[in-house]
Amino acid sequence: MRLMKGLYFFLLMGFFSAGGAEWTLLENCALVENSFNDGDSFMVKSSVIYRGKTENRFRLYFVDTAETDSNSDFKRDRLKEQATYWRADDPDFALKMGLQAEQTIKKRLRRGFTVYTKGEYAPSMGVPRYYALIRVNDRWLDEILTEEGLVRLYGNSTELPDGTSAESHWRKLHELERTAKDAQRNGWRYVGEKKVPSDLSVFVPHDTVTSRDAWIYSISNGRKVAVLPEGQPVTVFSEADGTRMKVRFALNGKLYEGLCEKSSLNL
Repeated sequence: MRLMKGLYFFLLMGFFSAGGAEWTLLENCALVENSFNDGDSFMVKSSVIYRGKTENRFRLYFVDTAETDSNSDFKRDRLKEQATYWRADDPDFALKMGLQAEQTIKKRLRRGFTVYTKGEYAPSMGVPRYYALIRVNDRWLDEILTEEGLVRLYGNSTELPDGTSAESHWRKLHELERTAKDAQRNGWRYVGEKKVPSDLSVFVPHDTVTSRDAWIYSISNGRKVAVLPEGQPVTVFSEADGTRMKVRFALNGKLYEGLCEKSSLNL
């Protein structure tokens, strides 16, 4: 029954896995200045040819940084969504975090790094790009950005080159995110800066499980899109309306968000 529900979810949502593709290792890489670069996607020059070129564009697994400009309706909508992740109501705040993430990338990668990729295509406009993990100074770049409070945990995921499961890596990233929240670093400092009336109750995100088989509703249109089994771990991070909560959960190594009825959660 659990397997069928998981399958039902992926058929509804249209997500697919990269499967067991082999990792390609690109060492001694350098960041290349490019107008497409931002905090999670950038042009890289490698010492060996990959996909017929020495310069390729890569997109990080596991994390999403905010947009670095607001020059289109699409990007303005994205900034609103990204600001909400940090419980902010100002898209300009998300834009500021996006620009800071871009500068952090330039600083962190200026002395060389290693790219791990399976060649999984990351949808994009313009130059093609591929999902990748970046290793710099013996750390994963997505961990560094999470610890600094510059990303939202969101997007495609994968088993790590050392065999660490995607689920284990999500858990580690959540731990690093909690550290960033506690320290009010960068994106997580918004709540600390915002003047909150002393009599206002502030919702604190927390982990729990579903108390029964639970419907998940689309955030964008409210339609039913999936069923989670009883006991499914979820992170509850905001109240959507009087009867439903916004939740985040992992299935088969990928992280998803949706709405879940309060009565289906162990609150």
